Amino acid sequence: MNSLEQYIRENRSRFDEEPATGHYERLQQKMNRKSVRIAALSWSISIAASVAIVLLTGIIWQQTPKQGNGMITCENAIDIKSCYINKMNVVAGQIGALSQNLDPWDRQQVMTDVQNIIDAAGSGFESEIPKELPEHETRLILSGYYRQNLESLEAVVDRLKNGL
Repeated sequence: MNSLEQYIRENRSRFDEEPATGHYERLQQKMNRKSVRIAALSWSISIAASVAIVLLTGIIWQQTPKQGNGMITCENAIDIKSCYINKMNVVAGQIGALSQNLDPWDRQQVMTDVQNIIDAAGSGFESEIPKELPEHETRLILSGYYRQNLESLEAVVDRLKNGL
């Protein structure tokens, strides 16, 4: 027999006694204080979790690439190059319209740079990609290259709209 069992047998009468008056009230007060602490801790954790979710959502939203102007349709197009070149020409038209108020020298420089970007995109970059790459990787590389050129032109539009 272990010592705990022996202690219980020897002191059985003490376990049957009623506790002192006010004992249950003191026990209830201690339990209430603990439940208030637990409730406050629970609310604090809930608020912290909500803030963390909001921040994480904002970070993820900031990190996801923006698919403006239908770029996603070009990534799924049969001829990615033609799709992006067409979109670049549309943006070039916007740049031409927005640059009307520029000094003739500046306008010529802007339009020359725009044409250089379009020409570089149409110069045959796809022939430099190794033929051994799988088709989906080749499409990702091409899409990234053309998207970068299109985004450069869109940045020019934004600058012209905001007054350089």
